[in-house]
Amino acid sequence: MRRKKVQHEEEGGSERWLVSYADFITLLFAFFTTLYAISTVDAQKMGKMVTSMRAEFDSGVFDSGNKNLSLSQGSGGAASSSREVLQSLAPGNGISTQVSAFKGMEDLRGAGSKRVVLNGEKDMGRLKKSLETLMSGNISKGIVRVYLEPRGLIISLGEKGIFDSGSDQIKPEGKVLLDALATNLISVGNYIRVEGHTDNVPINNSRFPSNWELSTARATVVVCHLIQTYNLRAEVLSAAGYAENRPIASNDTLEGKARNRRVDLVILNPAAAATEPK
Repeated sequence: MRRKKVQHEEEGGSERWLVSYADFITLLFAFFTTLYAISTVDAQKMGKMVTSMRAEFDSGVFDSGNKNLSLSQGSGGAASSSREVLQSLAPGNGISTQVSAFKGMEDLRGAGSKRVVLNGEKDMGRLKKSLETLMSGNISKGIVRVYLEPRGLIISLGEKGIFDSGSDQIKPEGKVLLDALATNLISVGNYIRVEGHTDNVPINNSRFPSNWELSTARATVVVCHLIQTYNLRAEVLSAAGYAENRPIASNDTLEGKARNRRVDLVILNPAAAATEPK
């Protein structure tokens, strides 16, 4: 009888490893679930947080104590580089700026946090160079173009980067693109006009009877996104739709039509902004 009892205890003990194994598998599952959860980041919310932090540090209310502080999105410190460019354009640094030169130059968030008005080709050229660094990947893909005109700096966003064909709803990747731009625009005090453009292919559906409605709706949606998401001041933003009437390429080719379907963010020179309605 005693031998049978010992044998029974040994058989029962041989399965105890299953308990430890099950605990181990459960811990592994929890560990990888946690890794997945923290790796899935809402890019829009992250961009919003970075923008908010930059606005607070730019306000001068807080002294970071570290001039090398970098609040950038992704590697390379592009956003930090842009911030340094804007700081170098501040009054007193030898650059001709005209804060309060025209309407709407009050503080970004009330007391403190001065915006910088870029005035002239030299000032605009510095921001252009910074944006080209920030958007280098999208520029190489033909999604973004940055160039200067007499009226100001043009940031041209191709349709495929922010909208589906015939739609005025910003795609997720389009919001990421606008988020990256907003971290730079939040420090700019110039008037910004958002212009919608299409190719010459007519559109006629239940939502958009013509290209006029489509181009204007897209410009308005971008303006609303910048205001609602980043608190950019409505009084310095405007939206315009030009349909197919201001092409930058020939509509005789598919490539040309693709270039014409765009939304342009125009950072106006103060001289051009002086013609805006007061």
